[in-house]
This record gives sequence, C-alpha cells and structure tokens, in this order.
Amino acid sequence: QCCKKCERGFVKDINCPTDTTKHCVPCENGKEYVDHVNDLAKCLRCSSCDSVFGLEVAKNCTQAQNTKCTCAKNHFCNSSVPCRHCDPCTICESGVIEKQCTSTSDTVCGIKGNVSNVPTETGMPWWTIVLVILSLLLTAGGIYFVSQVIKISEIQVTRALISFMLLGVDLSNYVVEIAEEMTFDEALKFVRYHKVSRTKIDEIVHDNNDTSERKIQFFRAWLQKHGMNGAYETLIRSLRKLEMRAVADKIEKKLQAAVSNSQ
Repeated sequence: QCCKKCERGFVKDINCPTDTTKHCVPCENGKEYVDHVNDLAKCLRCSSCDSVFGLEVAKNCTQAQNTKCTCAKNHFCNSSVPCRHCDPCTICESGVIEKQCTSTSDTVCGIKGNVSNVPTETGMPWWTIVLVILSLLLTAGGIYFVSQVIKISEIQVTRALISFMLLGVDLSNYVVEIAEEMTFDEALKFVRYHKVSRTKIDEIVHDNNDTSERKIQFFRAWLQKHGMNGAYETLIRSLRKLEMRAVADKIEKKLQAAVSNSQ
C-alpha cells in the first residue's frame, strides 16, 4: 500500500500512514498547528505576537492555522506582509491631524490654520482686527522685549558654551542616564531609525528580560555602530526629527548639568 498524507491540523504517528483515521494525530490546539496537507511527524509551534514590537493577536492559533498578528493600538507597519515590527504612530505636536494613523500608515500632521479663517462677529474686516491686536501687543510688549534682550543674550551664550563642550562628550559614560529619559517604544524607534539591524534588536530583546536593560543595550548597540565622534549631536538632532523634542530637551539638560559639574 502507498503511504498517505495527513490533513491540515494532523501529523503522522508512524513512518508510513496507510489509514489517516488511525495513523494521523491532531496537533495540540492553541500551541501547535499544520496549515497544509503533509507527511510531517511533528506539528509546528504557534507564533506569538510580541507586544515589545507593537504587535497584538488578530486571530488565535488553531490546529490548522498559525497565529495571525496585527499592529497594536497607536502602532503601524510599513513593511511587507507579514509584519514583524510595528512602529509607534507619530503624535502631531501642532494638534492638527490631516490623516489618522492606520495599521499600515503613519499619522500625517498638518499646521494650524491662519487668522483669516477665524470668523468675526463685529462686521469689521479681519485684517483690521489683526492690525489692532498687533498694535496693542507691540505697544505693551515693546518695553518688556527690550528689557529681556540682554538677559536672553547672556543665557544663549552660556548655553552655546555648554553645547560646544557637549559636542565632544563620550556618551558611553551616560548611556544609563539617556535610557532613563525614554520609553521602550521611543528607544526602539530611535535605533530602528539609525538602522541598527533587526537581528541585533531581536538578540537584545531575547537576552534581556528587563525593559530598562533592553533600552541601555539598544543605545550601546547604536553607539558601537555610530562611533563616539559626533554622537551627541546626532542623538539630539535625531530625537527632534523623530518628534521626541521633550525627550531631547530632558537629555540635553541632564548632560549639560553633568558636564558642568565635571568641569
């Protein structure tokens, strides 16, 4: 007799099945599957949807079908199907959203509208109201502005000097402090942006159970790839470009304090 293949969701329990009702056994539901007619001796292990990579379960694993993952809320995937990593959706700092984030595309941000779009109830032309308001603001703020110029200039000079010192700072001494100011998703977004390999990212996640340690290792991997030269400038500029300005400000302030104290 010829050997027969087992149906989806089943595998053989002898070398040459001749009766599929007797010689094929089911996979363990929820843990194993086989999604095709086969002559396998072992079922395949169900995939998991790792929240660390922004994924959640769309369809549970069955005996005849593997787990299907989708992007979690406020995450999107712009890579080919199936998606293995989902990125956090961009938050529009302007507050204006032209296109909402979907599972396959990021948020599209807009800019706030002009004053000309604001209706008036006075019957006056909008530009007249604008001129009146500007005149009042200029009159009231003129003296204050002049009085602040010298103070602002002094602050800017001080910041410029500290920023200049930071250009050559060795970030490897401050990796922990940098990681503390970022969420896991923010750190993951940063290293992906700088093309740290997926293999390296997966290795870090697999080898470190603690989220804080994962963030630290992310930045060490980035520093090793980038090098120390210009790392501080790249870090701050990248964070601002990735719409993480608050994080950039916190890191900048923390490192400025650290450098000032070490002088």
